[in-house]
Amino acid sequence: MTSRNDSRNDSTRTSTNNNTFEETNWLEIPARVTQRFEESGLALRWIRVLLQGADDYKNVGKRQADGWEFVTPEEVPEMLGSSNVREGGRYAGVICRGDLALAKMPKERAISRQEFYENRSRDMVRAVNQQLMGSNDSRMPISNASKTQVSRGKVPKFQD
Repeated sequence: MTSRNDSRNDSTRTSTNNNTFEETNWLEIPARVTQRFEESGLALRWIRVLLQGADDYKNVGKRQADGWEFVTPEEVPEMLGSSNVREGGRYAGVICRGDLALAKMPKERAISRQEFYENRSRDMVRAVNQQLMGSNDSRMPISNASKTQVSRGKVPKFQD
């Protein structure tokens, strides 16, 4: 006869066998596609083309002015099963997932653009801190113990 604790431990062990749920990242670009574009000197990114069911002309115009160009289905045939090709409208013939379309840009320009906006953000934070400390009064001292931390979304987890 087994004791009550033995049966409970056995059932607990069996219920912890790789039955964990992990949400799939539907915006993940296959590694072979990313690698092929990087070898060609291009960076990839998803750009919003729809906002509340209507074409987002403002966002697309800004991104195209930055230098992003849409990726065509001929450039990424391996993504055709997991992505849709937009058939009608202004952005017909681009690779889409939901309201986002895949775009490319020369890698040097993408890195330069990212550094520009990081520096701009850092300068803005520095200006706010200087203004805060400039209004410091000895009767009511202000101390700034804030710390900045940058996060870029969830880290992908892969099964071995």
